[in-house]
Order: sequence, then C-alpha cells, then structure tokens
Amino acid sequence: MSDYRIPLLLLISIVLGCTNEIKDPEIITTNDFVLSDSTKEHLLSMYTQVVDNPEVDELLFANYGSSIGVVITDYDGNFVRKIGEKGRGPKEILSSRFFGAKDSAAILILDKKLGKFKLYNSETEAVQLFDYTFNQGVSITSRGISFCKEKWFSGVQLIRKPTLPSVPTIAVFDTAFSLIDTLGGYDPYFDGRDDILQETTYSLDCENGVIYTVQGKTPKIQAFSIHSGNHLGSTEITPPLFKVSDKFISMSYSSQSWARYLSEEQSISLHLSHDEHHLFLVYRNDSGVYKKRRALNESEHIVAVFNKESFDYLGEVKVPGAILGSTKKGELIMLKDEEALRFQFLKIIPSDGN
Repeated sequence: MSDYRIPLLLLISIVLGCTNEIKDPEIITTNDFVLSDSTKEHLLSMYTQVVDNPEVDELLFANYGSSIGVVITDYDGNFVRKIGEKGRGPKEILSSRFFGAKDSAAILILDKKLGKFKLYNSETEAVQLFDYTFNQGVSITSRGISFCKEKWFSGVQLIRKPTLPSVPTIAVFDTAFSLIDTLGGYDPYFDGRDDILQETTYSLDCENGVIYTVQGKTPKIQAFSIHSGNHLGSTEITPPLFKVSDKFISMSYSSQSWARYLSEEQSISLHLSHDEHHLFLVYRNDSGVYKKRRALNESEHIVAVFNKESFDYLGEVKVPGAILGSTKKGELIMLKDEEALRFQFLKIIPSDGN
C-alpha cells in the first residue's frame, strides 16, 4: 500500500498544478479604423501617445516637427479639429508633447519651450495661459496630463531628489496650475540610484480616487490615494517576459553601453491603464539591435494583467502592435499598421473571466 502512496500524491500535485496554471489572456478587437486622409494631412509626425477625451468619443494625437499641435479625431479616425499652430503668440506653441483633455471642449497643452500651460476652449477658441516654471521644484515627465475633481495630475520628477520610495512621483495642480500637492514614490528597487528609465507612467481612476504608477525600469505597479496620498498596495510578481537589469545607467554612460542596455538587457514599461477589475501594464522588449529611430512595431509589445483589488498577477500576452494609449473603458489603443496609420481598440480578458 505504501509503495503507491508517493506516486499517487505526486499525481494529485501535478493535476492541481495544471489546474492552477495561468493561461494567456484573450485579446478581443472592439474597434478597427484607419485615420482619414483629412486627419493625415494634419498629423504629419505623430508622438507615441494617444489620449481619449474623458467626456466624448474623441481621440487626441500630438504632432512634432513642423506641424506642431494636437489633432482630434472621432473613434473612426475622422478629422474633427486641430489645436495649436507653430509660433510664439498666445494661441501658438513650439512643443505639443505633453497634453490632455479636461472635458469635451477644453484641451490642455504644456509647452515646455515657452514655459506655458495653454488651455484651449475648442468651442469659443479662447486660450488661457499659465506659467510653467521650475520654481515649484518639479519637472513634468508624463506625456499625458489628467483632470479629476478640479485638479490636474501628472507624472513628475522632483528636481535634485533621489529615487526613493519617500520621494513623490506625481504632482497635483489646481485649475490655475499652482502646485498644491505631491504623492506617490519610486519602486524601492531604485534605492536612490538614477537611471534613464526612472520616469513615471500612471493611470488615474478618478471615480475611486486612486492613482496607479509604474517607472520605466521595473514592472512594479503601486497604488496611492489621491485624497490622502496613502500607499494602498502594489504588485509583487514580475511578469515572466519582463527583463529587469541590475545595472543603473544614466546619460553619462557610453553610447555603446546605453544602446546594449536598452536593446538586450532591459525591458521598458511604457503604458499603464485599468478597467473595472484589472490593471494593464504594457511593456516593450527590443530585438537586440538598438536604433535611435525605429519603427514602433519593430519591438515586441506585451501586456501583463493584474487584479485591481488584490494586485495578483493574472497572466500576460503579446500584442501585434504598439500600444499608444487607452480608452475610458480600459480598452488599449494599438497602432496596428504604422505606415497606413491603422489603429485598433483591444479588450484584454484574463483567464479569471472578468
């Protein structure tokens, strides 16, 4: 009898292990569109960020180069309007890399070159100007800037502060863009060390008063209350395909070491979003050959999924394009074809069935 006990127990453990194995999340395409010819005429050189308007079904794209400004389309890629023109006048800008939407009419552009926040009202064509300076001790680093409960939120780097858990990574501004609060903190893995991938990406859950953050170097998602600033929890599992390097490289390193680091040794967290039940971490693995200018879809893009309440890891899946943003419903906005400017909305469904 005892001769069969160990094999039987082993068989039971194998069966249970198979039962608990995490399956790849399912990808469902909910929208598929190509930017219209009229949109393409205005969107000549696109930044890698798409913002969904919080009130209406419109997407915001930003230009760089000679055709600076924010281009707005509907969910089918049809041109709606363009905000901003190149210049130094009240309604003009020199940079449109950092932007966001307050509501259906108000579009924000942070022009760092001019040192101004510019809030455009697309209905009245009025523009409000606010100063952006380093005097407040923060440098905005997140391309998206979000509005919630009469406040603006952005990822920031505090000037001359170390990368420690106690050092905030999120800035809160009032409607006049005065700094009124900071919250968040770096992944403890940094331990005060600077890295070219220390910038913070975030996802703001305005309804529940929570902001989720991640730094480019690691996959650790942290949650903070936007009311108290309290740390509410974090993910602890590193997705299997995510490479975390034990090197910390700043811009002072040689270009050869810098290139090898980004292409071979280190994954990069690019985007963070959420829906009602889940957190979605989008990260990139490169092919081993670093290019200063590369086609977006040359890299391998992966979405790791976590439970929004428990922070448990629920699996990851490779997606066939670069993720540039997310919708109000938590669908990921993917660039399917860079040449044709074809986009898809993706709903990621983990094996827990929600």
